[in-house]
Amino acid sequence: MSAESRVYQTPVLAPKVEGYMLESGFWIGLAADAGDLILNQTEIAELNRRSFQRMKEMGWQEALYNLEDYPEIITREELLETMVRYSGKKAFPGEKRYNQWGEEISTAEKEQILSRVNFSGIPEKIRVRFGILVEGQDVRAFPTETVFAPSPAQTDMDLFQLTRLSANTPVAVLHRSSDGKWSYIQSTIYRGWVKTKSIALAKDREQVFDFLNTDRFLVVTGSWVETEPNPFIPEISNISYQMGDRLPLADPGEIPESIPPDNQQAQSPEGCYVIKVPVRDKEGYLKVQLALIARSKDLHEGYLPYTRENLIRQAFKMLGERYGWGGKFKRRDCSRFVLDIYRTVGVILPRDTGTQEEGAAGKSIKFSGTAEEREMILAGLKPGDPLYLKGHVMIYLGRVGDNFYVIHDGSGYGVIDNQGEIKPVTVHGVFVMELHQLLKSGRKSYLEVLTTARQFQ
Repeated sequence: MSAESRVYQTPVLAPKVEGYMLESGFWIGLAADAGDLILNQTEIAELNRRSFQRMKEMGWQEALYNLEDYPEIITREELLETMVRYSGKKAFPGEKRYNQWGEEISTAEKEQILSRVNFSGIPEKIRVRFGILVEGQDVRAFPTETVFAPSPAQTDMDLFQLTRLSANTPVAVLHRSSDGKWSYIQSTIYRGWVKTKSIALAKDREQVFDFLNTDRFLVVTGSWVETEPNPFIPEISNISYQMGDRLPLADPGEIPESIPPDNQQAQSPEGCYVIKVPVRDKEGYLKVQLALIARSKDLHEGYLPYTRENLIRQAFKMLGERYGWGGKFKRRDCSRFVLDIYRTVGVILPRDTGTQEEGAAGKSIKFSGTAEEREMILAGLKPGDPLYLKGHVMIYLGRVGDNFYVIHDGSGYGVIDNQGEIKPVTVHGVFVMELHQLLKSGRKSYLEVLTTARQFQ
């Protein structure tokens, strides 16, 4: 077949979106100041400090907590206060819920799950333990892997799924389930239940942050990467990391000839970075092992410069990925999409849309008024600015003619069919869209329901 007669697949596009708009370079080219530095790393550190302080003052500390300041002793009452919203007795569903096969979850199974929370086993004073996750983990509202879906048709929406944390995540361990298989933890961005076997306990807090707070590190700039398989050391094989994760680098003097050494079948570091990874010893305590990650992967030595060019480029690296409620399916939802983009430049944001919109430090621009007045507000924004509406967040891309465009991890939109009826279009993934597009309900456009734009600077 000649080049002239070759047929390519035409992309599926939302209304008013053209194929060239699926390229990050198009939007970068529209922004005159795309390559300008927004903040340097010293200024970003101050921004992050203000976010931690602001979240504390607003009473949202569990949604953004500097674990280096976490107390070593907490009371039973303090623990129950952190559990009340998602993991308390009153939060446990009494109404019908359905598992991953669409089957109703029995009362007996519900009672068994609730009993594992082990409320009676919480002492009056709790000695906090610190550790690091050795593998990616779903954070659950209750100690169970069972999906709690609202209906048999919505098994992709697990109401017990809070978020997902990567390997290398520091955690404060606050409580154990009655069977010991689950631990209730506080991370920087969330709290909830993770599997105990995923945590390498440290002898003290300092051991955790001595490992993590190194000046020599990689940042994952691809959507996902993993360490190279090692048939001789399974615990360092195929460890998965996601965009924004920090990977401590081995010092030059630590780099071995191969891993493991003196093995003719082992892989050498040629063509690879040598990174430090946390693993569990036989007693469940933290030890550090070296692992290999290919230099061909999408990685950066240190944080990316905080520019709008980099924000846009990072967003398009997730184009087309499926929506994952709370990190289900090892994918992202709308707020994690934004969180991971900003992590690559070193900006720390809360996990959920509400706390990102109201809690993080930076500038807020409120939307109000007519469509024309809202368009004037949009015209004053910059590419890479997050746009919030109730329960959702998008990344602003820019203006083409009279149209304003975003990229987001969303459920879809509405269109008017030939009979004048509203037809919902399901996407459930990362896509480019114009803001005059109707919501799936069709009652209003996205433009009409915008509440806030944020600039984290």
